[in-house]
Amino acid sequence: MLLSILQSTALLYAIASAPTVRAVFDCNAVIDGASLNLTSLAGDHSIKITRTTPPSMTTMTWNVNLCAPLTINDQVAVDMRCSAGTQVCGVQTVAIEGQDPVITQVIPVSGDVNGAVAQYEVDRLTVAHNGQAALQVHLTGGTWGDVNEMETNIVFICDTSLNEVTHDADGNTIGLQVMSWDEKTLHLQWNTSAVCDQQLVQVQQSTHSTAWSVFKYILIAALLVLVAYLAITAYVNYSRGARGVDLLPSSQAIIDIPYVARDFVKKVGSGFSTNSSRDGYAVF
Repeated sequence: MLLSILQSTALLYAIASAPTVRAVFDCNAVIDGASLNLTSLAGDHSIKITRTTPPSMTTMTWNVNLCAPLTINDQVAVDMRCSAGTQVCGVQTVAIEGQDPVITQVIPVSGDVNGAVAQYEVDRLTVAHNGQAALQVHLTGGTWGDVNEMETNIVFICDTSLNEVTHDADGNTIGLQVMSWDEKTLHLQWNTSAVCDQQLVQVQQSTHSTAWSVFKYILIAALLVLVAYLAITAYVNYSRGARGVDLLPSSQAIIDIPYVARDFVKKVGSGFSTNSSRDGYAVF
């Protein structure tokens, strides 16, 4: 019985101490006490890779939306769309001269795909690229055919010359590059001024976060006190010959706890008042 109590307390402690997991990266994060804001990169972005595959041309278009699910679905047929909630999605088309391109693959790599809760991580890279600040955003959540647990790693590198998002004649986002793709993990590199050190603003812990931390420690303290009370009561009852559920304090004893605590506080308070005021005597 005592072991069960301790196990339950450990579980409650783990729940109270667990970090908050956020789904769908919204372009805001805190790294090493600095606030990161990538909303300047919001919206759909793409990079195309075209290969000659006689008698056709094959084009893979990687679509990325850092801050929200992609909106490219509005432009294609329902059965050819990236899954709802996708933030990174690859669309492959095959074109034969004289014919309209045909979509052959739709790959939802990352995001809250079809309502499934994904996760993300943001880390500052310890090794800068060519002396420039860099960080990595890791997105999960994708599934495609028999492939599960797909992910996207985007390395952002400071480039002060790219102050705003621009596109080339083919619609590719300038600064965005595909580094590799192995049908499970997509590696991207994005050069932008949004991750330069001067764009990171030092912040203090939010009031909400502080309040939650205080509540968490109060909860843990209360749980420890409860466990100590139950353990001591169980030991005393065990020494008196009790077994099983009789080891636990009676329901009446639990009900009396607030009243016992109140009487104890009153007794302590009256003791202080008695010592500070003695009738008939003056203390010199």
